[in-house]
Amino acid sequence: MPEYYTDTLANGVRLVTVPMPHLHSAELVCSMAVGGRCEPTELAGISHFLEHMIFRGTAEYATSIDLERAFEAIGGSVNASTDMETTCFHSQLHPDFLAEGVALFASMLRRPRFNDIDIERRIILEEAREDFNEDGVQINHDNLMVNLLWPEHPLGESLIGSTETLHTIDRAKLEAYYRSWYIPENLVICACGPIARETFRQSVANEFGDWPARKSLPILPAPEQMDEEPQSLWVQDSDSQISLQLAFRLPGRKDERTLAVRMLRRILSWGGGARLSVRLREELGLTYSVEANCSFLDDTGYMAIDLSVSPENLQPAVIELFKILVELRNRPIPADELSAVTRSYLFDLEFSRDQSEAMAVRYGWGLQTDYIRTLQQDCHELQQLTPAALQKVAKEMFCSTRMKLVVVGPWTEVDRRKIDYLLQHSGL
Repeated sequence: MPEYYTDTLANGVRLVTVPMPHLHSAELVCSMAVGGRCEPTELAGISHFLEHMIFRGTAEYATSIDLERAFEAIGGSVNASTDMETTCFHSQLHPDFLAEGVALFASMLRRPRFNDIDIERRIILEEAREDFNEDGVQINHDNLMVNLLWPEHPLGESLIGSTETLHTIDRAKLEAYYRSWYIPENLVICACGPIARETFRQSVANEFGDWPARKSLPILPAPEQMDEEPQSLWVQDSDSQISLQLAFRLPGRKDERTLAVRMLRRILSWGGGARLSVRLREELGLTYSVEANCSFLDDTGYMAIDLSVSPENLQPAVIELFKILVELRNRPIPADELSAVTRSYLFDLEFSRDQSEAMAVRYGWGLQTDYIRTLQQDCHELQQLTPAALQKVAKEMFCSTRMKLVVVGPWTEVDRRKIDYLLQHSGL
């Protein structure tokens, strides 16, 4: 049996059915191709604002409470998220009530009422304050880093927006943005679980089939230029620790090296043998937690390494961090280490067959972003990766022209001068 099926309605709505007959629940996910990179600077945060407003009542459900209770009645709990490229609405539900779930999402996505805009604005402003300290200074590493990576571009803006832009977003702007981006061509609906493809297709056709088709708007491509040397951004904050994020700009997710980059990330930050935690935590005691993560977009992306240290450990931690990355560049990964990491990765892929959320991401998000990879494909290509191939990708990705550093906390000018010197002489 195929891992997934796709269908497309006449108006452009795309469907993904992922049969998982061994489950007793279903996952229903509606993904819209709209996110932070679609926003003009003066409307930064409007995609996330609109996501919130979709919950503020519909033509059939007057309030968010009514809507939530309707999902609960079919075993669900609706939620949503916004990223740079997509806005995703999702809920688990009982498979016998798939049609009712589709109807609920149709009510939300097609017939929002835009109730209580000012109340929702206040909620979002409270959410936004989590990114600032008591002096109103931005201290969110991710927001600081994307601005360093993509200055003066929508990719460099905070997904939640700023106080200034949030105050300017009114009903007219929300409705205009909604009409431009919430269209059939931008919608992918994915259902995972013990469900029949034709039953799902018919339910979607009943609720979304008469939605008039429109063409989607273009988005601004990511800047292509590379910097000649690494850059750093330092923000003072009154805390007991200094937090840092070291990042390397990546090519887009369709690049042939993407799977190798994911494997390098696991070698650095996955499981008991992860190089970052073994060296920085277990052997040297420089940090409690260190983690690497990848963010892939259509035409760009970055890998970020995050850790927090006491002020006296800042310089030793950065020195050791560079040593770990230089070693990945200069020495092939031992065969036994690669075998162990590959085995763990393959187990995780196998376990994902029991996780409807993981399947919805793989195939629903995959169709939305034109990046569907089957489990079979990933498993096969993982086992083809060699130490030499990974070392080659490490040399290409972990280099100074791709490198950025964000430091937040009670650092000194001495720290800054020494760390900036290390950036220039990292060996990368």
